Amino acid sequence: MWVYGHIILAMARISKEIQEMVRKRLVDTAARHFGESGLEGARIDAISRAAGLAKGTVYNYFAGKQELFGAVIEEGARRAVERFRDADPGGPVRARLLAVAEADVSVVRDEEDFIKVLVREAMGFRPDTYPIIAAHLKPYLGAVADILRDGADRGSIRSDMPPEQLALLFVGTLSMLYVQHWGSNAAWPTLEKVPELAVTSFLDGAGTRRRVEKP
Repeated sequence: MWVYGHIILAMARISKEIQEMVRKRLVDTAARHFGESGLEGARIDAISRAAGLAKGTVYNYFAGKQELFGAVIEEGARRAVERFRDADPGGPVRARLLAVAEADVSVVRDEEDFIKVLVREAMGFRPDTYPIIAAHLKPYLGAVADILRDGADRGSIRSDMPPEQLALLFVGTLSMLYVQHWGSNAAWPTLEKVPELAVTSFLDGAGTRRRVEKP
């Protein structure tokens, strides 16, 4: 009986591993497909076939195209958070925001075509799509909010706004810089410059600290 139970447990573990492998293959393939076809043009059956799976296999893992789109977003957000945690310098908010922005840029480099679609969908605002984007960006938004919450506790970040709202402003700044990067054909800013520009714009704005404007 013990041996039989052990075999069943091993089979279940293998099955779960295979399911995770297939799911990851679908998410990776979907990122490329969304990047090529956009959200509107993407087709579930095409994603299944491109992943080397039977037609419609996606539906065994995801309810539909938008849920799969959300899974791709969440995977990118999770990777950015992992890379940030590996590089988190601790200490001042400025250095930590720079590190979290650099982690985001590294994901953009990996999947730039998909990120273009993601930013376009977010900027275009559609009531049925925007909530999906906001919900699946939570891993990254949460990491930024944690940095800002710590800064508020230390007195270096304003405390009259929730850190979650400030995190949205920071991510919005990053998104606008990506749009400018793509719109200028990478003339300005380059991706290398985006993290520093985002942090400086967010923390310092366009004003000077020493000069006092005349009334």
